[in-house]
Amino acid sequence: MRIAFVGAYGNGKTTLTTELSHRTGLERVHGSAMRDPAGTTPKSLEESSETELVQLAVRRYTERAVDEAARPKGFLSDGSVLHEWVYSKVRLAVGRYPDAGDTLAAGARSPRTQVVEEVVDQLGLLAKEQARTGYDLIVFVPNEFPLPEGHDPISAHFRVLSDELMLDIVNSLGVPVHTVTGTVQERIEQVLQIEGVPQLA
Repeated sequence: MRIAFVGAYGNGKTTLTTELSHRTGLERVHGSAMRDPAGTTPKSLEESSETELVQLAVRRYTERAVDEAARPKGFLSDGSVLHEWVYSKVRLAVGRYPDAGDTLAAGARSPRTQVVEEVVDQLGLLAKEQARTGYDLIVFVPNEFPLPEGHDPISAHFRVLSDELMLDIVNSLGVPVHTVTGTVQERIEQVLQIEGVPQLA
């Protein structure tokens, strides 16, 4: 079974997929860190420009798609081919620290940002097609826990907007979507109860 775990940064996908890999026997796959755009000096994702963000998103999307395609019998994807599109879309629309009232539709973008966002949206269409054919099941892991103190590459509202956009996208794919909530153990048990999810004896 090919299962993607989706949700914003810090929502608990890594913890959940790591434990479930032991419980299901399915291999966990994930993308590499988004940093150090080619052709530049080493830099973090947060320091990367809008156009470098597109490059990093394409690189990570490609890694995910290739890695998942190499496991046609099943995997647990920590994230999905949709994640880089969602992150880029939200960041271009409202920045990394949007105010609580900000929405993805609000605010004027510069002409440059509008062009970059159009490119990102076109890449997003590819990601949707890949997700539609590449996943048997999508598990949405909502934002229930705050980010650790002093670790804030994005704001709480960025996570909210990311989750809203991700849910809109996955619900449009025609792939079964299940939301899991509660403690790590409660989330694990909810996933294991989904029809078709394997369990080791």
